[in-house]
Amino acid sequence: MTVRRRFILQTGTSFLMTTGVQGCLQTSQNPLQGQPTLKISQALTHQIQRRGYLQVATEDNYAPFEFLLNGKPAGFNHALFARLQQLVPFKIQQSIVPWQGILPGVNYGKYDVALTAVGITDERARFLDFTIPIAESTIAYIKRKGDSSIQSLRSLSGKTLGVQQGGISAAAVPDLSAELEKQGGKIGQVKEYRGFTEAYQDLVNQKLDAVLHNIVSLSLLVDEKPAIFEMGERVGRKSYAAWAVKKGDRELLDFLNQFLQQQQQQGELKKLQQDWFKMTFENLPTVPLLPGDRPISS
Repeated sequence: MTVRRRFILQTGTSFLMTTGVQGCLQTSQNPLQGQPTLKISQALTHQIQRRGYLQVATEDNYAPFEFLLNGKPAGFNHALFARLQQLVPFKIQQSIVPWQGILPGVNYGKYDVALTAVGITDERARFLDFTIPIAESTIAYIKRKGDSSIQSLRSLSGKTLGVQQGGISAAAVPDLSAELEKQGGKIGQVKEYRGFTEAYQDLVNQKLDAVLHNIVSLSLLVDEKPAIFEMGERVGRKSYAAWAVKKGDRELLDFLNQFLQQQQQQGELKKLQQDWFKMTFENLPTVPLLPGDRPISS
């Protein structure tokens, strides 16, 4: 079922959701008819038993991947999470929290999985391991509709830009700066926001000249509000989004990849991309890659 997204988002602190407990088993007993069984290793079973459940974290303000709509979780990753819950024999506890707390939480053991659209970057690869990509997350920019002062990437020279604090839009700024310098320009003021709703509002109110964000979110925003926003060019190297676990947690990573590969093979991943993104990614890499399609060194 296709769900119409709205970018009037509501913020929230946390929302907990748990599945029924059936006990940790070596293979999941599948309640989804026709779905192959997911294999759960003995080591992962013991790992989950130590905590008592699998703890995952998703974001509260990153449409169309994850967001709150009328106080309820919605988005691409929530749809995938709902399927995962039905395929496992152990309890999953989900926390929906602001972006800035998710990756540190995984790194320090508060969460087992960042079940969110984590942009794969060089810095994050130092302390996280990533699943296979779930979408492209290349950064582009939007401007106000009819703003003739921005006609190309070169036009961003000296402009005030909005990015998400600690997000891949902020990580793309050095690439943009280097490109502008090649063209004889320079990066202007960059303002960081906890979420994009405020950045979009500041763009409308002419406190910003452009907002940097991933192409999926921007494409949907422009599609919904074509009289207000206009899509610009990509500003960085091709990049990807994936789920993430603490570096070295191979048993859990392999299990998550098994689930995502199953959804991909059955066409479910493509269907959810179409439903939520209004686009599909036919040739996503089969392994996580750094921006510019670079391999992650072990």
